Amino acid sequence: MDSPGTPCSKAAVTDALAHSVPLFDPAQMPLRDWCAGSREDPLTGLITFPDFHSNIPRALAAALTDGELVGLAIGDVDGLKDHVEQANATDPNCYGHLAGNRVMARLGAVTRTWFHTQPWERGCAATFGGDEVIIAATLDNAAAFHRAVAELRDRLADELPVRVSFALTVASAEHLPAGRSQGNWKHVFTDGLLASTDRCLFASKSARRTTGGEGGIIAVTQPPLPGPTAPASDHRTLLPLPVGTETLHVLARPLGTGASNMMLLPCAGPAGLRGKRLRVTFADGRARTAVAVSVRGQAAISLPDETAGTIPPDAPGMPLALQPIRDRAARGVPDDLAAALDRAELDWSVLPAHEQAQMLHLITESATDDIRTARITAVIDAVATRTRS
Repeated sequence: MDSPGTPCSKAAVTDALAHSVPLFDPAQMPLRDWCAGSREDPLTGLITFPDFHSNIPRALAAALTDGELVGLAIGDVDGLKDHVEQANATDPNCYGHLAGNRVMARLGAVTRTWFHTQPWERGCAATFGGDEVIIAATLDNAAAFHRAVAELRDRLADELPVRVSFALTVASAEHLPAGRSQGNWKHVFTDGLLASTDRCLFASKSARRTTGGEGGIIAVTQPPLPGPTAPASDHRTLLPLPVGTETLHVLARPLGTGASNMMLLPCAGPAGLRGKRLRVTFADGRARTAVAVSVRGQAAISLPDETAGTIPPDAPGMPLALQPIRDRAARGVPDDLAAALDRAELDWSVLPAHEQAQMLHLITESATDDIRTARITAVIDAVATRTRS
């Protein structure tokens, strides 16, 4: 509604509308093989959701049946309503909702540009709801998809006045339903993937708001497996555990009967018998140290009984934020060695103290950078060999 005494002039209206209209080449649809012939959303330039929803089930089923991995990500604008209301209160053109249009138009333009830089053989980007975007593509591994979505998240943060949070999942042939005789199973399966990813996004954004964290998170979940709950056997769908200063948002799910306090993470299990220490932050803001262990190749952590008992039976899982903890023995090592150990996900403490001292001496006495790099590489090889043995 216009404020009394400050009517919007015709020129102001025309200017506001002009700046809210997206400028893009309709020929540059964000698709590669999938969803060809779909209509274009007039605001974002992305594929319209009805056409995406009509075409993508066949594409996903075919890719998974052929043994390929498929990544699915949903992005939701953080605080768009607040941004629109703020613009409505301060915009001299009196058209606050056009601020929302401008955000979505720019989101579409950035997403289209980003999509065309990706190496995927098949994929597409579509609208999903009023202020959401959805990405689907064939992949080599989950980590590459996570990095690609993080790149899009960061580009959007640079271009938009608000942040965009994402949830993603990676599916393989093992996630296909066992009984595929019904004619509509592809749509039912696709809706299940969309639902699990969307619920992960809602749960993780709610936890982020509770803890007061910044928007623009990326949360990771697993698609539902057919049959009883069990660790994933196709480890290409799993992310590595966080290293260095990374924070990984995940939706953990119970391991199953007989281990009610064990939660599976959508991550590959750590090497070695000692596990990997993590700082785990819960949805209510509480944080504790936990040790991630490998359960048939997938990471899992043990929760206190009182915490595990708070998960509703119909909940998609428990939103957690994971951060690595550097062991005390590793804190005294040089930064470049510590970073190399983190990247390789290796535990320096598997080496005896006298071997650690000898290696540190050799590294610190290196005459040139090349020699130092070679000696750090040798240390990483030694730690990896000791870990496997």
